Amino acid sequence: MNSQASFLSAEKTLRLSVVLVYLAACILPFVYALERLQYVTGWSVFTALSEFSSQSGAMKALKFTMLESVASALLTVLIGLPIAWCLSKYSWRRVRILRALLAVPFVTPAIVASMGFLSLIREDGLLAKMGIDLRLETGLVGKFAQLSGWEHPGHFLALILAHAWFNLSLMIRFVEPTLSTLDPRWEEQLSLLPGGKSRFSRMKHLWIPVIGPAVMCAAALSFLFSFTSFALVKWLTPNNDTLESVMASAGSSAGIVGYRIDSSEVVYSVAIVQFIILLMTLWLTSTLQKRYTKRLSQLSETNVRNHHGRPTLAAKIVLLVGIVFTILPFVSIVVSSFRMREYSNGISQYEWTLAGWKNAWNGDLSTMPVSEAMSNSLIYALCTLIIALPIGWILASTIFRLEKSGWSKTSKALDVASMLPLAVSAIMIGLGVLLGGLRWYPQMFNWFLLPVFPHVLLTVPFVVRVMLPAYFSLDTSFQEQCRVLHLSPLQTWFHSTLMFLRGPAVVAGSLTLAFSIGEFGASWLLVRSGSWDTLSVVVDQLMGRPKFDPVVYPTAMAAASILMILTFVLFLAVERFRESTDRSGF
Repeated sequence: MNSQASFLSAEKTLRLSVVLVYLAACILPFVYALERLQYVTGWSVFTALSEFSSQSGAMKALKFTMLESVASALLTVLIGLPIAWCLSKYSWRRVRILRALLAVPFVTPAIVASMGFLSLIREDGLLAKMGIDLRLETGLVGKFAQLSGWEHPGHFLALILAHAWFNLSLMIRFVEPTLSTLDPRWEEQLSLLPGGKSRFSRMKHLWIPVIGPAVMCAAALSFLFSFTSFALVKWLTPNNDTLESVMASAGSSAGIVGYRIDSSEVVYSVAIVQFIILLMTLWLTSTLQKRYTKRLSQLSETNVRNHHGRPTLAAKIVLLVGIVFTILPFVSIVVSSFRMREYSNGISQYEWTLAGWKNAWNGDLSTMPVSEAMSNSLIYALCTLIIALPIGWILASTIFRLEKSGWSKTSKALDVASMLPLAVSAIMIGLGVLLGGLRWYPQMFNWFLLPVFPHVLLTVPFVVRVMLPAYFSLDTSFQEQCRVLHLSPLQTWFHSTLMFLRGPAVVAGSLTLAFSIGEFGASWLLVRSGSWDTLSVVVDQLMGRPKFDPVVYPTAMAAASILMILTFVLFLAVERFRESTDRSGF
């Protein structure tokens, strides 16, 4: 009994320590950044909030951010829901491969997604050849802009398409597990009742209550990620700013006493408004996910799929369109990396070449070779995984135990608090580390592993989001059986918890690696003050160079291809170890 009491005491101490350290790490950079901005501007938080509308471009950025985030969330539902429905309702061959293909966009680095859609919408891209010019906005898009008076509708459409592509996996991962394990007899029985004769009535009485929370949860997360999007906004809508891009532009000169006070005022006001909106979104997401995890009675996925039989022609067409939509940006990046524009006698033509790959690998047009930047990214990703996975696992376990112990409000508060880095945004985390480091210990910018800190903060919320539903789906009878057998607390945890959470842990680990490798916002702000570049920052550097040299564009696409391949290899390697029964939400 003494050993068990000691184990429980040590466990509580560990949980409390992890929670306190994580919350401090989340709050301190943001608080210090605000404190520094308050000192420079002389404003209080309420003053910064009241002065938001008077800041140059702030209201315009807020309107555009809300518009593109809502539109992106709606488009994600419109595109993702039919795909999720068709994927879950029938017996597909190699369904795990199909599911993995549709999940790839979510783990794709944002800078790669930006390059993919840029290559699709450029003047000689696939869409332009089809008569849809979203970049230069000629033809039908240009006529629509003239008639409607809407400035740059092509850029806006490209952005929300890219966001819907990026967030497609959310709809698949949240909706498909529910539908693919739902008892098909429910719909059959409902169709025999007066209230289930029509499709509308079945939707009202069955499908909305069953998959409604999952759809809303996916939509809320799509809104969140679209709201804080930076790389996609930077490259696809260069004439429009979001709140995130406004802070990124002004962040490099903010927080410096006596210098560019206007920049500090902009960042201060925008950060407060963004934090309030994102905190409300996180609260809504947390509430919806708890409703989503309260699953109805489920059957074996194989039995349900076999009951529905082989897919119909319409289902095959929907899924084929979804797969093509998923892989098209990737194919476009690779093709663009081998094509270079040449001018001969005033005539422009393209030729196939390896010049872009050679330049990218040798680092002729960037601050460092792609091989060195890739090494930096991998080191940061592995360090992030070692730290973020245990922290997120412990946080999810603590939230679950608080909920089961009757501490619902505390559990909800910790659940929302675990998502704070997403509310603060990558730019503000990077700015907090930058300002805090310059004041407390300037020598830290000589530390190679400095970017690991914001990477950990930004990936822990995803670990929590994956592990928490898995905890709520655990069968407590196994834990009771372990106690009957008088197993030790460590053995009980191993047999009743760890063995059932291996799949979600693998998913959480793969997301951590992918997001760390592709993280752009905080790295973009920090490494410009340090000595190291990640692969995503090198891609951005290359794409930002003047295009009078024809080798610049294929070099940027080659670097993006390397980052894309690196992410794919890690993701697909981890997918091999993922259990087929895992339905963790991502």
